[in-house]
Amino acid sequence: MSKEDAVSKEKTDNSADQVDRLAKYRDDLGGAERKVARQVVLGRYMPLLAFGLLVPLITIFLPHAGDVRGFDVLFDTPVAQNNDTTKPEMIFSWLRLTAILLTIGTIVSKSWMVAWVTWAFAGVAWWYNVFAVWMRQTRPPTLTGDGPAIPLVFSLLGLTVLFIAMSAVVFQKNPLQRALAAARREEAHRDEESRLAQQRLRTGIEECEVAEIVDDRRARAKARRQRKAEQKAEQDSEQDSES
Repeated sequence: MSKEDAVSKEKTDNSADQVDRLAKYRDDLGGAERKVARQVVLGRYMPLLAFGLLVPLITIFLPHAGDVRGFDVLFDTPVAQNNDTTKPEMIFSWLRLTAILLTIGTIVSKSWMVAWVTWAFAGVAWWYNVFAVWMRQTRPPTLTGDGPAIPLVFSLLGLTVLFIAMSAVVFQKNPLQRALAAARREEAHRDEESRLAQQRLRTGIEECEVAEIVDDRRARAKARRQRKAEQKAEQDSEQDSES
């Protein structure tokens, strides 16, 4: 078997596998695509999600700034109060914990809606993490407490990875979605009703029936000549009768 024949056979086998994989969805491709879209496929993003989940989780138990640990800020303990921990830092701690819990919920449920909420909270928590680092670095001399600890910076790194991974999860279609969309486009080109629906969506123009144009100029000219001949015959008849 030549190399070209082997490549052709491999492509044929892959096409057959794809058809078999979509066979159970052929009756309702649109409904199947909507059903699949409710679930996210984590796949290759799982290592990034694990990193973005574990690093912020561990930093909760590590120093936040000086003697203040992450859970001190989270629960506003006396240690946090004695070091003048600000409200934005507390808000950041709760946002970070919420993002961690939602990430676990996304991994367990694989729900598209939960993934979107996780993405939103991860983004907001990232901004508050930047704000917390900045506030610790720019504290006035009148306030007690130290600058940001290294775990607080690592928390920012973890949330960055988490936000990027969740962005990829929620904004990219999984392979099955792409296969169903391609199959639905192929079916739409074969079905006249679907083709017209796609045309209306793309252009907003309804398809009009093409009227058949009949060239009847010769028939109308012949009819005019006949009328003129009849009128002339009537006039000649009247003249003859008068005379």
